This record gives sequence, C-alpha cells and structure tokens, in this order.
Amino acid sequence: MDVVTLLNCLSEIEIDNLRATYHFQERIRERKSEIHPDLNEIYNIILKEQPVGILKQEQEKFKLYYERNESYDLIVIVSIKSTNPTILNLVTCFLEDAKKRRRPDEARIPGN
Repeated sequence: MDVVTLLNCLSEIEIDNLRATYHFQERIRERKSEIHPDLNEIYNIILKEQPVGILKQEQEKFKLYYERNESYDLIVIVSIKSTNPTILNLVTCFLEDAKKRRRPDEARIPGN
C-alpha cells in the first residue's frame, strides 16, 4: 500500500476497522499522562484528524504523525491487516518532540 492509498483509507475508516493490539494497549497504560491520550482519544484522533506526516516503514506498516500541541506530536504506528475491508492494527504509540518534524526557520529555502 502507498501513502496516498493509506490517506484515502484513513478518510473513510470507521472505529470498527481499528484494532488495538495488546502491545498498543500496554503502551497506552504505561504512558498515560495529562498530554498522552487514552485509547478512546486515539481512536477519535485517527477518525477525525488528518495526519501532519506519514512515513512508510514497510510495505504494510506506517508511522502516522498527529500534531498535539506546539511541543509534541502523537506518533501512531499502524499496520494494514486487510484492505477489503480496510483493517488497521494499531501497533504502538508515543509522544515525540514536534521539533523532530519541523524544520528550523533558518533552514527554510529563501522565497518559500
């Protein structure tokens, strides 16, 4: 699957098509905090928000970046379990410093 196809799937996916693996649920419990979302919040993020970045890690595995605030992005790793219907396994999730995704102002190309 390519990134464009994944974006189309994400725009049409429903909660019944998301599968939280045991590992995913364990990581949520371990990382629970004021800024790290719980499982229901993550479902809502995936269903309602468009990722600000997608990195293809393997043929059927993707790293999704969702902007949480100025400081942090929520990273959700998904694998495609099925394409008809689309079933996404939620593999793991964690917060990452948003600076890793953004380029510093000094690095911007002149004129852009």
